[in-house]
Amino acid sequence: MIPRTGAVCGGAALTAGVVTLFVAGISAVSTAAALVGVVLLAGGQLIQSGRLVDGASASLFLALLVAALQGATTTTVLVAGGATVLAWTFAHAAIDLYADLGTAPGTPVELTHVAGTTGLVGGAVVVTTLLFQLDVPPLSPLALASVVLGAIALTAALRR
Repeated sequence: MIPRTGAVCGGAALTAGVVTLFVAGISAVSTAAALVGVVLLAGGQLIQSGRLVDGASASLFLALLVAALQGATTTTVLVAGGATVLAWTFAHAAIDLYADLGTAPGTPVELTHVAGTTGLVGGAVVVTTLLFQLDVPPLSPLALASVVLGAIALTAALRR
């Protein structure tokens, strides 16, 4: 059996979506939003729909916002935000790679993308979490979620 191009990135996207579900799911509303996001993410990859992936990412971000509004810790918001960004970028990468490469082998490219992007986003989350552990003036989780939204908007703008 020939592995499907985009399967590595697609699996990583679903994994990141599930991480958001478990981390941001601190209430019924945030859990429901995250669950809808994971289902839409899977559906978007299945039918190769970038719009559905964008909707899934918006739903995952809504779960993050609800969790922040309900008093989630800074670390929770940062991890959920990082996982949401990873889910979005990996899902789009899976769709784009399949469209560009078709059935050509793409696993090395996908593994490199997953490892590099996870390292970059994970490093940013760790550094930001450590900064919040220092004696820095407090920042509300909603303000932090707004910063994450800005990062997502910047990422989306750079992608276009």
